[in-house]
Amino acid sequence: MLANFILLGLANGVILTDRMTSFPQFPEIPPFDMYSGFLDVPNSKGKQLHYVFVESQNNPATDPLILWLNGGPGCSSMDGLFYENGPYIYIDNSTTLVKNPYSWNTNASVIYLESPAGVGFSPLGDVSNNYTTDQITAHDNLLALLQFFKGFYEYRHLPFYITGESYAGIYVPTLALAIVNYNSYTPYIPINLQGIAVGNGATDWRYDTYPAFMEMLWTYGMMSVQMHTQLMQDCDNMQDWSSEACQETVGEVYNTVDSVNIYDIYGYCWPGMSQTSYEDNQGKLRFLTSILKDTVIPPCIAWGGIYTYLNNATVQKAFNIPQPATWGFCADLDYVKDMQHGSFYAYPALINAGLNILIYSGDTDGAVPTIGTRNWIRNLNLGISEPYRSWYVNEQVAGYTIGYTGLRLVTVKGAGHMVPQWKPAQAQHMILSWLFGTSL
Repeated sequence: MLANFILLGLANGVILTDRMTSFPQFPEIPPFDMYSGFLDVPNSKGKQLHYVFVESQNNPATDPLILWLNGGPGCSSMDGLFYENGPYIYIDNSTTLVKNPYSWNTNASVIYLESPAGVGFSPLGDVSNNYTTDQITAHDNLLALLQFFKGFYEYRHLPFYITGESYAGIYVPTLALAIVNYNSYTPYIPINLQGIAVGNGATDWRYDTYPAFMEMLWTYGMMSVQMHTQLMQDCDNMQDWSSEACQETVGEVYNTVDSVNIYDIYGYCWPGMSQTSYEDNQGKLRFLTSILKDTVIPPCIAWGGIYTYLNNATVQKAFNIPQPATWGFCADLDYVKDMQHGSFYAYPALINAGLNILIYSGDTDGAVPTIGTRNWIRNLNLGISEPYRSWYVNEQVAGYTIGYTGLRLVTVKGAGHMVPQWKPAQAQHMILSWLFGTSL
């Protein structure tokens, strides 16, 4: 096995050159291999996607392979690596890395991909590449993934899963659909895609983000009777969000909510970036104003540790990042969303392809609330394969789940937008159950 890996590394120039030989600011030498490098997007005027690959702590030769994508659009998957499900993480606003007992690489190898180009350490190439769309992103992610399997050929036969959260609710299913189509045209070198998992993911703009958040605020006692009456009047009983009067009222509601952490309405709002956010009916981000040059920070979340760490020259050298380099949390891309289709349209084809589909939702998230997720799933008109029930971790109710024909919905009780960050034990239990087909 090792000899094969070395020969492949020499042949393709990926494995040996990208393998990390140090992990700064952490006293332990990782007992598994880590790689950091760049995947070319061919014929793209210089686009490259930066990746970090952590091998399974169990058996990388047989364990599943996972791709993780953070959202934004335009936010770095280093957030997932260092705050959510990676082997070494920051807790809240700490500046000290700690070992994560709930890392997803305990039983799987994980690729963290900074996508699209221009995000984090991923080179944009030509300035014209700053313009991108959902379909361009899916296309580029597929090409980069093919480059990964070219270099890490030994992983191509393993069960492959795509995961992510937030705007990765667009990235994940559109990439999965691109892979399904790719496999149908090139069956001699297929990608062994087995399933997808999306957490609090934007999917159908008719329901996600502020349409669901308005209903959530009213239900959770965070909106006055007077404001609710005005909202119902201006937004046609919350059925039409397109009018100027409706948009103005939505903005007034957000101002009233004030500095609540939209990603976890019962969670702490870290000072410095407390402006609540929403998207207007053109999908334009209304937050993303940063005190840091050339980067964008979503409101209320902890970010100091990762920003300091990844902008350290010694750390960048260890991660094989050419100098000089500047890392930012989110990039200010000219990103045009498909507000008409989202990613809802992809699900019938993914279900027909027989993929193992997990949709999970932290139930205190206001950015992409559970109620919106339940609404778009309802519109798939799927049969019920397992009735609604609770599930447990450590003898406590961890949330609720229901099985549909071709899809499972799991809620995570008391979790916000970043489920693996705020409910790590529950998230790990859920993901391992999904990967290995055990009862939740």
